[in-house]
Amino acid sequence: MPRRASSFSSVLVLAFAAAACSPVNQPSVVSLDPNAPVVVPNKVAGDGEVRFTVRPRYTTGSAVAIELDIRAGTLQIIGPLSGAIFYSAAPGPEQDARRLDAAQLPGVDVQPGKTAHATITWDGKYETGEFVGAGTYSLALDFIVGGDVKRLGTVVQIAAR
Repeated sequence: MPRRASSFSSVLVLAFAAAACSPVNQPSVVSLDPNAPVVVPNKVAGDGEVRFTVRPRYTTGSAVAIELDIRAGTLQIIGPLSGAIFYSAAPGPEQDARRLDAAQLPGVDVQPGKTAHATITWDGKYETGEFVGAGTYSLALDFIVGGDVKRLGTVVQIAAR
């Protein structure tokens, strides 16, 4: 019996030693402000990043502005070149709400090691010109990263006024 106690004690000591050497997890910082912007990072090839900043919700009948912060790592990033807004028509597949044209997509050319900022503005309307209703929409934007096309996106929440 003493041998088991000794083995158990050794395991316990090793467990405490391992725990003491482990890095302490820092609590994540979460804003208590329900209207604080939401940052959606999208990692891309070459250690680059395209970061979308959206509001937690937009209201029906108004435009939607989305900030893009683009950081090219070792590969050039060009775009956005094209884009679309989709909505879910449950139980079916997502439907196109709007295609974004060149006037709404200020494409940028970010050379390796450089950064750029752009603002995407969607007028909050369907292709037909009517304002979209309350709901959850998906924004998809196409970029060229080092010669390859990459589609990146985020979710946009539209709430009734």
